[in-house]
Amino acid sequence: MRFLSVKTIVRGASALALCASLSLGTALAYNGDPELAYTTPAPKATTSTTATTTPAQSVKAAAPVIAASASTDRLQQLISGEIVTRTVEKLDALAADAQITQNFKNLGSFRLSFYCTCEKCCGAYATGLTKSGTTVTEGRTIAVDPKVIPLGSRVYIDGYGVFIAEDVGSAIKENKIDIAVGNHEQALKLGIDEATVYLVAGA
Repeated sequence: MRFLSVKTIVRGASALALCASLSLGTALAYNGDPELAYTTPAPKATTSTTATTTPAQSVKAAAPVIAASASTDRLQQLISGEIVTRTVEKLDALAADAQITQNFKNLGSFRLSFYCTCEKCCGAYATGLTKSGTTVTEGRTIAVDPKVIPLGSRVYIDGYGVFIAEDVGSAIKENKIDIAVGNHEQALKLGIDEATVYLVAGA
């Protein structure tokens, strides 16, 4: 029967200690001498201090950019976009807001009247065509004094929206605007009004 020497037994015990230390999550520094073996605690997990951005924060940060883009798009639409014809009526939703008042020239207060292409409004020789050669169109056409608002200009009428100066009228002088509507009954119903007018784009 073979007996192990004390030195061999000590070395074996040291090896077992090494395995046990590693399994317990420690790092062993060993130079071959059991008496000089020592362990160093494994590094502790660290928590990152890098700031993270939540989806809600990202949306909040992007909001001003989106708003600015929408504002620019609206102004561009007013200046050069297609005017969608509509029934003329005074609406709170069409009141001139800060975007209108701050970006377009205030032409002052104008007396508003309303007309259609019937004989009562335009005379016996009414053709339905404007001075500019376009067809009188409700929601787009207005008659103006060309000396005040050049034909072809776009204007924003507070409470009524954007229109194009396409027509003239014998009674439309200085600060007067005649707004085209669909029929004579509607013209009578709307009657006379006053509103501030802004020059959106000159001719």
